[in-house]
Amino acid sequence: MCPNKLLNREFFHHFYKVRFWDLRTSERVEDIVDLHIGGVTSVHFNPKNSTEILTSGRDSVIKLVDIRTCREVQSFKHVDYRVDLNYSSSALSPDGQYVVAGSGSTGDIFLWSTVNGKLERRLKTHNGVGIVGVSWGRGGSNGQQVSSVDKDGCLVLWS
Repeated sequence: MCPNKLLNREFFHHFYKVRFWDLRTSERVEDIVDLHIGGVTSVHFNPKNSTEILTSGRDSVIKLVDIRTCREVQSFKHVDYRVDLNYSSSALSPDGQYVVAGSGSTGDIFLWSTVNGKLERRLKTHNGVGIVGVSWGRGGSNGQQVSSVDKDGCLVLWS
């Protein structure tokens, strides 16, 4: 993996793919195809491991992917976790040890371990209104703060 690659998600014949570009030459250097069924909704670099990206997909699966090999390292899913918007997001904790995402159908927040892929916690809030986005920052009393926003525009800060 070239250190000067740009990451992009691109629509192509009804499928999304993760596409890499060399910033020095503006050439496309790699595509990861068939990563998700129905499209990729978000992509984030692992804050502790720059060779990994976290992707969310319309197939309601979140994947941690090694960009050197273009292979899945770990996947995260739950029967009640649903992605129902093309811009739904997930996030990695600042230490890269956890993944957080919100369900577009139930409004629940799901927290998985990146080490073993197991669901660590399920938080119920947002009164059943679907989640559109989450973010994980270094705020809060313990340096770990998650924010979530639902379809009605309600923002919840977790710490």
